Amino acid sequence: MPRRPRLEAPGAIHHVVVQAASDGRLVVDDADRLRFLDELRRAALDNGWQCVAYCVMATHVHLVVCTPNPNLSAGMAPFLGRYAHTFNRRHDRQGRLFRNRFWSRRVDRPHYLTCAALYAVLNPVAAGICAHPCGYPWSSYGETVGGGGGDGLLEPGILLGALDDDSENARQIYRGYVDDAVARLRERRSDEAWWRSVERAAATQATA
Repeated sequence: MPRRPRLEAPGAIHHVVVQAASDGRLVVDDADRLRFLDELRRAALDNGWQCVAYCVMATHVHLVVCTPNPNLSAGMAPFLGRYAHTFNRRHDRQGRLFRNRFWSRRVDRPHYLTCAALYAVLNPVAAGICAHPCGYPWSSYGETVGGGGGDGLLEPGILLGALDDDSENARQIYRGYVDDAVARLRERRSDEAWWRSVERAAATQATA
């Protein structure tokens, strides 16, 4: 069966998931995590992307990116290739690092931007690594709610602007969404229930 074409367009926002091959690891230590984010930053600069949210886990990575030009696929290939080359050389390994091609879904519903950003930063909570996204340094949560200067990778204004015209109010709304989703996660019974809890936490945006 042929692969379905990606729905790319100027200005599109995509939720992207990159997974390790054969249930392996994409990162082993903080040096790998920093390298991955460095390569993501380079890809964003080279392709004009705007990074809205991210979360780097051991076996997979979530990204939410805006592509002013329809170049998601064209930019992901060299980005992932550079990282895989560096990772294999550093850890003296060979073979495929990533599982097939990356997964992506275009943000095409009014509240899906919030859902995708929440889903990304909630991953370490769902995995039992931390009790709240604030306890995980390898996601965009801290910079999004902190309001301070970052390292030039994240552009939280896209997400915050979708929540409220006032940036501080938007941060408070985002914190509330995250706190609500964390509370719902504690009651989840399945992966499907997890996703539904994230959607419910963000659905008020669609009707606000």
